Amino acid sequence: MKAKLLFWTVLFFLTGCSLISTPTATVKAFMAAAQKGDADAMTRLFSAKAIQRTGLDKIKFNNQSFAEMVQRATAASGPYRMVDVQETSIAEDKRVSFFYKNEVGTDSIKFVFDLSKEGRAWKIDNIGGAESKESKSTEAPTPEPSRIPEPPPLASPSEKDETEKKGGTTGKTVSGGVLNGKAISLPEPLYPAVAKAAKASGTVMIQVVIDENGNVESARAVSGHPLLQPASVAAARSAKFPPTKLSGKPVKVTGIITYKFVAP
Repeated sequence: MKAKLLFWTVLFFLTGCSLISTPTATVKAFMAAAQKGDADAMTRLFSAKAIQRTGLDKIKFNNQSFAEMVQRATAASGPYRMVDVQETSIAEDKRVSFFYKNEVGTDSIKFVFDLSKEGRAWKIDNIGGAESKESKSTEAPTPEPSRIPEPPPLASPSEKDETEKKGGTTGKTVSGGVLNGKAISLPEPLYPAVAKAAKASGTVMIQVVIDENGNVESARAVSGHPLLQPASVAAARSAKFPPTKLSGKPVKVTGIITYKFVAP
């Protein structure tokens, strides 16, 4: 009996001192604090290097804005919860991704948290939206739009001739630039309720690869507000284009689809 009591006492002490910590637990604590509007508690979960890089006041301001966004979204669409939580390793650090979804399932947004260990506790280095990669900014969840990578140039006549000499155009990908005006079908993205609550707006650019049949083979966001990116990617994947041919043979095309959102 004394052994059990000692075990639970030690466990409680360790938990209270943050000696028992996991990356996912830190993220859940952050989201719970956001739902309560507790920006101070949210800020305490950030790492020292994140604070040094961005500044304590700016992180706290971002957290307060994020908490207000969560509360407005909850008021508009009901409670939200974390689903499909995944924890992965990046060298010695951790990444936790999940979908923040309302109870009725009509709205969701993907978040990605990067964390590192300070002592025995996991702290937040960065928060990003959908398609987050190796961003070093703690401006999220509203980071500045990233630079758009330059698409490869269209094949010149000499390149076409050289390709034909080597046996055709199979597997070749050409650039189509901005593709909006070339689509047979281009569904409009939904405006997520959480994005409306945050008054997220602006242009989202999606880089796509179109296969030889005119279907979108892959799509990823390259710029735009992170709360608007998942809906834009989903819409881009449903787009349809006429097949593109080079020297009479179908080829893949890479290009950009843009979507413009106006805050209500």
